[in-house]
Amino acid sequence: MSDNDDLGRDNHPLELLQYPTHRVVGVLDTEEQTRDAVDALTSGGFLATEIGIGTGPDLADQLRQTTGRSGFADLAMRFNEALGMPNDEAEAKALYERAMRDGGYVIAVLAPTAERKERALEILSSHGAHDVGYFGRLVIEKLDSRMDR
Repeated sequence: MSDNDDLGRDNHPLELLQYPTHRVVGVLDTEEQTRDAVDALTSGGFLATEIGIGTGPDLADQLRQTTGRSGFADLAMRFNEALGMPNDEAEAKALYERAMRDGGYVIAVLAPTAERKERALEILSSHGAHDVGYFGRLVIEKLDSRMDR
Protein backbone atom coordinates (compact mmCIF):
# COMPACT_ATOMS: atom_id res chain seq x y z
CA MET A 1 0.00 0.00 0.00
CA SER A 2 1.22 3.47 -0.73
CA ASP A 3 1.55 6.23 1.85
CA ASN A 4 -1.45 8.00 0.28
CA ASP A 5 -3.61 4.91 0.42
CA ASP A 6 -6.66 5.36 2.66
CA LEU A 7 -6.14 1.82 3.99
CA GLY A 8 -2.70 2.81 5.24
CA ARG A 9 -1.63 2.42 8.85
CA ASP A 10 -1.92 6.18 9.46
CA ASN A 11 -5.68 6.03 8.85
CA HIS A 12 -6.42 2.57 10.28
CA PRO A 13 -3.52 1.52 12.50
CA LEU A 14 -3.66 -2.10 13.57
CA GLU A 15 -3.19 -2.60 17.30
CA LEU A 16 -2.45 -6.31 17.17
CA LEU A 17 0.90 -5.55 18.75
CA GLN A 18 -1.19 -5.33 21.92
CA TYR A 19 -3.81 -7.90 22.85
CA PRO A 20 -6.90 -6.71 20.88
CA THR A 21 -9.39 -6.64 23.75
CA HIS A 22 -13.06 -6.41 22.72
CA ARG A 23 -12.25 -6.66 19.02
CA VAL A 24 -13.49 -8.84 16.21
CA VAL A 25 -10.42 -9.81 14.18
CA GLY A 26 -10.41 -11.54 10.81
CA VAL A 27 -8.53 -11.98 7.55
CA LEU A 28 -9.47 -10.57 4.16
CA ASP A 29 -7.59 -11.78 1.11
CA THR A 30 -7.58 -8.72 -1.14
CA GLU A 31 -7.28 -4.96 -0.93
CA GLU A 32 -10.66 -4.63 -2.69
CA GLN A 33 -12.38 -6.82 -0.07
CA THR A 34 -10.74 -4.76 2.64
CA ARG A 35 -11.80 -1.42 1.14
CA ASP A 36 -15.36 -2.67 0.72
CA ALA A 37 -15.44 -4.02 4.28
CA VAL A 38 -14.15 -0.73 5.72
CA ASP A 39 -16.76 1.20 3.71
CA ALA A 40 -19.51 -1.13 4.95
CA LEU A 41 -18.30 -0.92 8.54
CA THR A 42 -18.20 2.88 8.54
CA SER A 43 -21.59 3.01 6.79
CA GLY A 44 -22.89 0.48 9.31
CA GLY A 45 -22.17 2.57 12.38
CA PHE A 46 -18.52 1.89 13.18
CA LEU A 47 -16.11 4.81 13.45
CA ALA A 48 -12.96 4.81 11.35
CA THR A 49 -11.00 4.98 14.62
CA GLU A 50 -12.60 1.66 15.67
CA ILE A 51 -11.12 -0.16 12.67
CA GLY A 52 -7.52 -1.32 12.37
CA ILE A 53 -5.87 -2.90 9.33
CA GLY A 54 -2.53 -4.63 8.99
CA THR A 55 -0.71 -6.24 6.11
CA GLY A 56 2.78 -7.02 4.89
CA PRO A 57 5.94 -8.66 6.16
CA ASP A 58 7.12 -5.64 8.19
CA LEU A 59 4.07 -5.69 10.45
CA ALA A 60 4.18 -9.50 10.54
CA ASP A 61 7.78 -9.25 11.80
CA GLN A 62 6.71 -6.78 14.49
CA LEU A 63 3.89 -9.07 15.56
CA ARG A 64 6.29 -12.02 15.78
CA GLN A 65 8.48 -10.06 18.23
CA THR A 66 5.75 -9.47 20.81
CA THR A 67 3.25 -11.44 22.86
CA GLY A 68 0.85 -8.51 22.99
CA ARG A 69 1.04 -8.58 26.77
CA SER A 70 3.18 -6.94 29.41
CA GLY A 71 4.49 -7.84 32.84
CA PHE A 72 3.91 -11.34 34.18
CA ALA A 73 1.50 -12.24 31.36
CA ASP A 74 4.24 -11.46 28.81
CA LEU A 75 6.72 -13.63 30.71
CA ALA A 76 4.22 -16.52 30.97
CA MET A 77 3.41 -16.33 27.24
CA ARG A 78 7.11 -16.36 26.31
CA PHE A 79 7.74 -19.29 28.65
CA ASN A 80 4.87 -21.27 27.10
CA GLU A 81 6.13 -20.47 23.59
CA ALA A 82 9.65 -21.58 24.51
CA LEU A 83 8.29 -24.90 25.79
CA GLY A 84 6.12 -25.31 22.70
CA MET A 85 2.95 -25.34 24.79
CA PRO A 86 -0.04 -24.45 22.63
CA ASN A 87 -2.48 -21.77 23.66
CA ASP A 88 -5.21 -19.84 21.88
CA GLU A 89 -3.35 -16.52 21.89
CA ALA A 90 -0.18 -17.94 20.36
CA GLU A 91 -2.19 -19.82 17.72
CA ALA A 92 -4.19 -16.71 16.79
CA LYS A 93 -1.05 -14.60 16.66
CA ALA A 94 0.66 -17.11 14.35
CA LEU A 95 -2.39 -17.27 12.09
CA TYR A 96 -2.64 -13.47 11.69
CA GLU A 97 1.12 -13.11 11.30
CA ARG A 98 1.10 -15.69 8.51
CA ALA A 99 -1.87 -14.00 6.79
CA MET A 100 -0.08 -10.63 6.74
CA ARG A 101 3.15 -12.23 5.54
CA ASP A 102 1.23 -13.95 2.71
CA GLY A 103 -0.30 -10.66 1.51
CA GLY A 104 -3.61 -10.88 3.36
CA TYR A 105 -5.20 -8.07 5.35
CA VAL A 106 -5.88 -8.50 9.05
CA ILE A 107 -8.74 -6.31 10.17
CA ALA A 108 -9.70 -5.60 13.78
CA VAL A 109 -12.97 -3.91 14.74
CA LEU A 110 -13.75 -2.60 18.21
CA ALA A 111 -16.91 -4.34 19.40
CA PRO A 112 -17.46 -3.96 23.16
CA THR A 113 -21.05 -5.27 23.13
CA ALA A 114 -22.66 -8.47 21.86
CA GLU A 115 -24.69 -6.44 19.34
CA ARG A 116 -21.56 -4.73 17.94
CA LYS A 117 -19.75 -8.07 17.82
CA GLU A 118 -22.55 -9.64 15.77
CA ARG A 119 -22.76 -6.60 13.47
CA ALA A 120 -19.00 -6.60 12.85
CA LEU A 121 -19.06 -10.35 12.12
CA GLU A 122 -22.02 -9.94 9.74
CA ILE A 123 -20.28 -7.17 7.78
CA LEU A 124 -16.88 -8.84 7.68
CA SER A 125 -18.39 -12.19 6.66
CA SER A 126 -20.35 -10.59 3.84
CA HIS A 127 -17.05 -9.28 2.45
CA GLY A 128 -15.22 -12.60 2.55
CA ALA A 129 -13.51 -12.49 5.94
CA HIS A 130 -12.25 -15.79 7.32
CA ASP A 131 -10.47 -16.93 10.47
CA VAL A 132 -12.61 -14.52 12.45
CA GLY A 133 -12.34 -14.38 16.22
CA TYR A 134 -13.52 -12.22 19.07
CA PHE A 135 -10.88 -11.27 21.61
CA GLY A 136 -12.59 -10.86 24.94
CA ARG A 137 -10.80 -9.78 28.10
CA LEU A 138 -10.06 -13.36 29.14
CA VAL A 139 -10.98 -15.58 26.19
CA ILE A 140 -10.73 -15.79 22.42
CA GLU A 141 -13.97 -16.91 20.79
CA LYS A 142 -13.81 -18.34 17.27
CA LEU A 143 -16.65 -16.83 15.27
CA ASP A 144 -18.33 -18.68 12.43
CA SER A 145 -18.04 -16.55 9.31
CA ARG A 146 -19.59 -17.65 6.03
CA MET A 147 -16.12 -18.30 4.64
CA ASP A 148 -15.26 -20.73 7.46
CA ARG A 149 -18.28 -22.98 6.89
